Amino acid sequence: MQAQRATLRATAEYLIQDAELQERCIDILLARRNLIALSNQATLILEARIRQKAQPPTQMSGADLVGYAFNEEISRTRLQVASGDSGDQRGFTQILRGIVPTFRNPTHHHVMSSFAREDAMRVCGFIDVLLRVVSGSTKVR
Repeated sequence: MQAQRATLRATAEYLIQDAELQERCIDILLARRNLIALSNQATLILEARIRQKAQPPTQMSGADLVGYAFNEEISRTRLQVASGDSGDQRGFTQILRGIVPTFRNPTHHHVMSSFAREDAMRVCGFIDVLLRVVSGSTKVR
């Protein structure tokens, strides 16, 4: 069991590059239950980063925050992906819009009892990628 736990920790540390995501999520990933909390924490961090970068005039969260910060049209967005490519902008905006109802809302509004460790790790790794895109984006308005 110790060897498996050490392997899981090493895998998570390798997969998750963002320091805050590591700090808040790896211990949850190593827990025996309530792994859904990992999705909750990861999406909270993602929201906080978007909020910090976009600096909305009021307190926003979830879909409202995503809609404020990212727009599929570069000419209408507040945060532009690093490539400046309109296809990348559209795709990233659509991904963020999907993250909210798929991973954020269920864990923020409902008590859920099951979430496989492998799925928790995949979600956390995916959020890590999204955090890098948010960090690399530029505020344009």
